[in-house]
Amino acid sequence: MSQTENIAAVKRGRTAIRVRHGTSEIVTTFLLVLLAAVVIVPLVLPFLFVFKTQLEFSYHPWALPKQLNWNNFIEAWKAVRIDQGLLNTLIVSVGAIVATIPPSALAGYITARYRSKFTELAFYVIMIGYFVPAQMVLIPLYKMEVAIKFNDTLYGLFLPMAAFGIPFWTLIYRSFFKGLPNELAEAARIDGAGHSMTFFRIMLPLANPATVLALLLVFIGAWSDYLLSLVLLSSQENFTMQLRVASFLSAYGAERMPKYASAAIISAAPTVILYIIGHRWIIQGTIAGAVKE
Repeated sequence: MSQTENIAAVKRGRTAIRVRHGTSEIVTTFLLVLLAAVVIVPLVLPFLFVFKTQLEFSYHPWALPKQLNWNNFIEAWKAVRIDQGLLNTLIVSVGAIVATIPPSALAGYITARYRSKFTELAFYVIMIGYFVPAQMVLIPLYKMEVAIKFNDTLYGLFLPMAAFGIPFWTLIYRSFFKGLPNELAEAARIDGAGHSMTFFRIMLPLANPATVLALLLVFIGAWSDYLLSLVLLSSQENFTMQLRVASFLSAYGAERMPKYASAAIISAAPTVILYIIGHRWIIQGTIAGAVKE
């Protein structure tokens, strides 16, 4: 075979490789764009309605608004009582953080650094809760809260959120603490630090990626919760933002879509803004906290 034929054969092989590689890239890109559209479209869609008048929406629901009408935000704020909803949701989200992260960090540290049959058993007992879906225990949970008079209270909402979240975050913290060198704790003990000082002064600050990740995701999860709020809350004054927006839609239907879209945007804005600000820490914390069991 001549040199010219060899060069032509090599070029054909490279072209075939590029074609195969290009096809896989096209398919992958298409699937990623499709998945991104599933997430983005529900966030963008309300902006088609939010600046329209009720009459404009009735005649041209899918057209762009002719002018920006900000009155829908004001009317939705008053109709849904968004101020009370934001306050209730903030209390629930902060309460979920306080009730979830400290126990998870302590449990993850103890089961990672003090390995024994008892701590291993305790870890697997905690992990049982990770495999129990919330839907399975809603009825017993509601009956228990009624019995102890925790139902229709904000603390009766964020405490179950913490109970469902502690197993997962215990696993995350355990993987972080297992990845830290033992020499750090030994050096602290040599310097006279006790168990609590070693944890709070040395080990916990080194697990900041896990803590930041937990702060962001626990807050976002508690803010966006609908199922537990629907089951455990019954009075209007305790309704979170998600319940208030849903009750507004069920009361007026799609006829008041501009106002509903305004309320939905206000409700989703804190979590969207928080994710935009903290997505870098979420990605870093997820990668750094990869389970190393």
